[in-house]
Amino acid sequence: MLDRIKDYIDPPITDHRIFFFHIAKCGGTSISNAIVRCYKPWRPKNALSIVTLNENAARYAERNTIGNGNLVRRDLLNYMMSLPEVKCIAGHFFYSNTAHDTYGDRWHFITVLRNPIDRFLSHYRYNHLKGKIQIPIEEFVETNLGASFGRAFVDEVTEDVEKDAISMEKLTEIAIERYRRFTLVGTIDDIPAFARRFEEIFSHRLTIKHLNQTPKSHKTSLSKIPDHVRKKIAQLCEPDAYLYRKIIDVK
Repeated sequence: MLDRIKDYIDPPITDHRIFFFHIAKCGGTSISNAIVRCYKPWRPKNALSIVTLNENAARYAERNTIGNGNLVRRDLLNYMMSLPEVKCIAGHFFYSNTAHDTYGDRWHFITVLRNPIDRFLSHYRYNHLKGKIQIPIEEFVETNLGASFGRAFVDEVTEDVEKDAISMEKLTEIAIERYRRFTLVGTIDDIPAFARRFEEIFSHRLTIKHLNQTPKSHKTSLSKIPDHVRKKIAQLCEPDAYLYRKIIDVK
């Protein structure tokens, strides 16, 4: 009885299917958790309608698959979207243009971006603290991985594109067109606007808690980075910066 009263006051989302596309270091964990809560996952009857990716299991599958391990998360997304009982998907799945073409009329694709330079620094800082990157940022910006950090938004939605055959400018335009197909693309730099738009579309309030924040003592300040490194980071982030301005309409 109490659950029914709560659901009457704050009903779960039932008539929309949402895929939250989680891009690294864009506040995705906080937003993903908020979206999942909109479906009331603690209700037994709702448990099967929500799918969140088990990161450890996904990594194990990638290591032990035949062929390209990158296809695991993309294939899982296609499979989950085909299940009629699933209403919400969240986690570090890989974007699938095939899934978007196939299920776009039944699923809402949602994501959140971030100022590309801030995202670059956050991604570097996170991996440096975890010991995954063991070189200073002055050296990191000269690596292939550093270059990939600067075009993360582009790469995230163009894994299926033969990158050697086209220019970065053309690849960025392809990425922009794919993001424009999303129902909602917000920015961590204006979460209130994202939450308002979410409520307008889905008629449900989105309550976002702050999770996984880096301690202030560990944060990398751009002002403390040498000028030549700052310029290099800005150069690496040019594809994502252009995309960000086009998608978020930054003036």
